[in-house]
Parts: sequence; C-alpha cells; structure tokens
Amino acid sequence: MGNEEFKESKETKETISGNREGDELSSGFHPVYMVELLFREQPEINRDVLQEALIKRTGQGRLDVKQGENEQDLQEMLLFYHLDHKVAFQEGSIPAQTCILPAHEIKERKRFAGALQQAWHWPEAGQAVASARYAIRIHDLFTAAMPHKKRLDLFQKAVLAVLDTLDCDALYWYGSDKLVEPESYVESQDREEHLYAAMNVRMYQAGGTGEQRELVMDTVGLSALGVPDVQCHFTGLEPDTVAQTLLGAAYYIFDQGDVLQDGQTLGSSGGRRWRCEHQSALIAPGRYVIDLNPGEEHAVPVQQSAR
Repeated sequence: MGNEEFKESKETKETISGNREGDELSSGFHPVYMVELLFREQPEINRDVLQEALIKRTGQGRLDVKQGENEQDLQEMLLFYHLDHKVAFQEGSIPAQTCILPAHEIKERKRFAGALQQAWHWPEAGQAVASARYAIRIHDLFTAAMPHKKRLDLFQKAVLAVLDTLDCDALYWYGSDKLVEPESYVESQDREEHLYAAMNVRMYQAGGTGEQRELVMDTVGLSALGVPDVQCHFTGLEPDTVAQTLLGAAYYIFDQGDVLQDGQTLGSSGGRRWRCEHQSALIAPGRYVIDLNPGEEHAVPVQQSAR
C-alpha cells in the first residue's frame, strides 16, 4: 500500500467522529448481497448462453424471466434458481436464487466516491468509472441464512458465469465498497483468493503530522457476510505492516468465523502481538469489528478515537 500522504478530508472526520454513536448497533450484515457490472457500451444478454454458463459454474438450475407489468416497465429481470443449493426455512426449503436486473444507464456516480478513494489495488479505476455508461446489478435472494463461506462461493460463481458471457469494464462490490478490474477478479478466483473483491483494506489519516501521524486502517466487506471486519488505530508503524496483519486476521476470521476472544492476541510476521477486542467501527459503514491493538508504543488511546 505504500507510504502515500493522506488528506484529512471532511468525510473522514465525519465518519471517524460520528460512527460510534449513530451506527453503533448496526452489524453491517447485508441480507441481499450485490455487485454492479459497469460497461462502456450497452450490454445484451443471451439468456440461453447465460443459463448454460450458470449451470456450468453453480450446478443444476433454471433461468426464469420476470416481465414488467405495464408498458413503461417492459424490461426483463432474470432470476436463476440454484436447484443444487437449497436454503432451509421454517416453512420448508427453497432454492437459493440469483437475480440479474436489466441493464440501465448510469445517472450518477457518487456511490463510487469512497471506492475510488481507496482503490490502491487498481490505479485505473477512476478512468473506468468515468467512461462507463451502463450498469447491470446482480444480487442474491433467500441466501442470508446460508453459511457465509458457502453464500459467497455461490455468489462469486454466479458472477463468474455472467462474466463468461459478457465483457464488462469494472465491477463494483457493494459489500466491500470496492471497484475491481474484471480480468484481475477472474484471475483472483482461479487463485482461490476468495476475498479479493469481497473485502477491501482501507486507510485514513485520523490526525497528527509527520512521525506523530495517526492512521486508521480497516477491512470492509466481512461484516456484510456476517463475520466481523478488522481495524487498527495506530501511529509510528509502516502501513504495509499493518495492512498485512489485517489481511491475515481477516482471512482467519473468514475461514474460522467469529472465534477470537477479547484479550486474545494474534501474532504477525514481525513477531509483534496484537490484542483483540470487539468494538464498533471507527470508520463508516457502521458495523462490529475486531480492533487490533499493536501495543502501548503504537496504539492510539481510545479517548482519542472519538474526535
């Protein structure tokens, strides 16, 4: 991530100061998980090809077309029923579903502002968003009760199936507020980097200057799936060191679930021990996180966290 200089923006100040109060009780869980595909040219979906790709990627299923009920709403919404992936409810089991909404013209781009600010992994993200004119949204249905790893795996396979049939210019993941280059995403899934798009590591300057600069780094995306994100409020450490520690902790939590106890310590490659504590996130969106304390020398006291 490097040692870039960060401006203490008005948005950053508001999210750091206001998140504990207004969003303290929010878990950050997304009952509906969604991604947006961005295109320069209006995309056209071949339903037969798409159904074949979805079956190949996710197992047996069928693709239904939901038609608008009036002349002003004639666009078709596509709904794929994953017959090999049943979700149990009190009334019985139903197939998990993936919904593909009609292509629409992009009217505003404000929703991408946070993702562009934190797009360290993709320098060309701004250009891709600026040139995109159309979008297709994909989301899951009736999957909130699924185990988080199984839910994400099914959703990502459905997204890959759509990418098998359409060439898009960018992917915007709502759960992680992250913009992803499509080819890089496909390659990441071939490498089984399950959180490449589903999670982002962010960095904000929280105060101070020079060697006394305070930074907040966190992950965003895990809470959308039902397990805690990770954060660290620190000074005097290399951001890359903190980023690698957050990544390691996040993948551990994604794999094992919310098993870390308050007061438990995690080790890093540098031999440092980081004390864990469940807290409300310092940076929006409001959600529960596991705070990693790097020790008295580098941790920012809690009373300084709510400015």
